[in-house]
Amino acid sequence: MAGTIFFASGARWTASSSVFALALEALIPMISDLETHEVVVALSEGNVGMLDVEDLPPHGRVEVLQILEDGRHWESVQTMITGGQEWIDAVEKPMAELSALAAAAMAT
Repeated sequence: MAGTIFFASGARWTASSSVFALALEALIPMISDLETHEVVVALSEGNVGMLDVEDLPPHGRVEVLQILEDGRHWESVQTMITGGQEWIDAVEKPMAELSALAAAAMAT
């Protein structure tokens, strides 16, 4: 199984369901917009497996993109991983790709 984050440009980030779940779990405590927070929590708890950034409220959308772009999600994910350095190394590339896609989305 996999999880996907869709961006307005048509770009998408797809990762294993566990990496996708880590990305959402990392985002949740950082989202200050209540409506956006509730949407992401519902997706995470429901194991939905996809997030369309365009479906988020405008303020929350910008906030989520900023978190992803500046890498705060990756910093949080690293603290969540308990399996050792090999797990961190395995997740680093997909999280960097997610940051790059968010940066591209912010630029448009």
